[in-house]
Amino acid sequence: MKDVLVVDDNSIMREVIKRILEGEGIVAHCVSNGTEALETLRERSFPLMITDLHMPGLDGLELSRKGLAIAPGMRIIMDTSDTSPKNITMAQEIGIARILPKPFLPDEMMDTIRLVMGKKEFACI
Repeated sequence: MKDVLVVDDNSIMREVIKRILEGEGIVAHCVSNGTEALETLRERSFPLMITDLHMPGLDGLELSRKGLAIAPGMRIIMDTSDTSPKNITMAQEIGIARILPKPFLPDEMMDTIRLVMGKKEFACI
């Protein structure tokens, strides 16, 4: 895996994720909202998308639903501080592979990526 789509409306969070990924030799393609993400997915494929839950316009759940319709084989990690049972259930039903609770450490994110790219089960860690 060398390319990941990163979706977050917070520019600082996008930069943090980008630096973590690039430190591991992964190219981060960063966009600031769900509409941009869907446009990007129509242009090219990614093995993995990391998205925030709460964003203006399309939230991470709706983006994931629409993104998987475009790219059914893509794996998705949703990072959020809102790990309510409702969001976890909705994420699982949509097909999101993992919820990564914020705040997270770089090693936690990379461990989650490695796990998601090797397994298909849903989990909230």
